Amino acid sequence: MRSWLGANALYLLVGLVLGLGALFGWRQWNGWQEQRAEAASAQYEEMLGAIRIGRAVRAEELAGEIERDYAGTPYVDQARLAMARLKLESSLPEEAARYLGQVASDAADPGLALIARLRLARVLIQQEKYEEALRQLSPPKDSAFAARFREVRGDVYYAMGRSEDARKEYQAALDQVADSPIDPAFLQAKLDEVAGAAAPATAPAP
Repeated sequence: MRSWLGANALYLLVGLVLGLGALFGWRQWNGWQEQRAEAASAQYEEMLGAIRIGRAVRAEELAGEIERDYAGTPYVDQARLAMARLKLESSLPEEAARYLGQVASDAADPGLALIARLRLARVLIQQEKYEEALRQLSPPKDSAFAARFREVRGDVYYAMGRSEDARKEYQAALDQVADSPIDPAFLQAKLDEVAGAAAPATAPAP
């Protein structure tokens, strides 16, 4: 054993130093990440405060700083969603669509990306950009969102005057509603309305 230790002492020492260095580096990295997340959170809260008191320009500046300084944190996407809502409330749908498009394409959280696609589709409906809206609404595999996507596809077709296509989408949404938070009664009301619009007119009695 003494002979083995004598022959391998240097390797053992190097391994110990490397192991301790890696552990120290890992702790330093985690500490830096925590500090960065706390700073991003504080900046995000400041941005929300600016929105609440109507300082839209300052809010947009802070959103840009979050995007620049805290890339890779969830606060980037949350800031973009908040700015999209602010732009809609300010009657600026084009800018709202830009923020939502960024979340839809870049979000690390797949669920957040789906939420952004739904919101973007609704903005596009308001702008009468129906084909663009449909491109955002290919039904996802996630069953929790499938019914909602079908419902909004129905809204697009209804706005386009394609009542039969709208009826099919609403029916598909209703068939999948058990896995989503949609109110089935509200969805049924939409289906009944569009079914009536799609029904052929009855000729008046002679």
